[in-house]
Amino acid sequence: MDTQVAIFSPTRPILELDLIADFACPWSYLGKRSLERALANLYGTAVRALRWHGLRPQSERAAAQMPWPEHMAIRLPPGVSVELAQRSLIETGRGLGIAFDFSRLGHLPDTREAHRLVRLAAQEERQSDLADALFEAFFEQGRDIADNRVLTAIGRYAGLADETLAAFADPARGREEVAAEEQRLKGLGVVATPNLLINGRVLVPGPADVSTYVQALDQALFPSLADPQDKRLLH
Repeated sequence: MDTQVAIFSPTRPILELDLIADFACPWSYLGKRSLERALANLYGTAVRALRWHGLRPQSERAAAQMPWPEHMAIRLPPGVSVELAQRSLIETGRGLGIAFDFSRLGHLPDTREAHRLVRLAAQEERQSDLADALFEAFFEQGRDIADNRVLTAIGRYAGLADETLAAFADPARGREEVAAEEQRLKGLGVVATPNLLINGRVLVPGPADVSTYVQALDQALFPSLADPQDKRLLH
């Protein structure tokens, strides 16, 4: 008599990531890189393509071409100098493979067009790759990411299809969607970057280190996990 053996495989967990960030925000760059380091600790988990939600800071919307040191001073809490903050960012970035070079930054760029390009890249699921290229171009190379010619070159370097770059050449493509997204985020009370939403239920506000993101990913994947000390067994 034949015996039927049923084998049950656990459902493979899936991660959906929504990142609210800006290309002129160094903490957004740190946050994205820290998130990638945290994701590298996960095994057997499917991660869907990162969804990018661009949000320009109030100072950027109010005053284009603001000198970079003035913009940094506005973002910092009282008593923290721009020099001290940038030294801290450089040191933290070095540990994540980021080579911040603030001496190359003359002014705060309007990142509206950069966000439009990233939105158009969503059709290729290349938002994450393009975001990395844009962060590197600005913070490490000092390139003008408000210039559409520079953005097109960065998009080509990041491997965007000719069709996507052709769409970007039309200034109307994606413009209203980017503006609507920014208004929607403001309506939800989001005023700063970065913010990460995992699986639509776990929010990590502000910049976070790798371990914080690891804990948040565990919380999203295993909401019933009782003992935080057991989280290390998942990686």
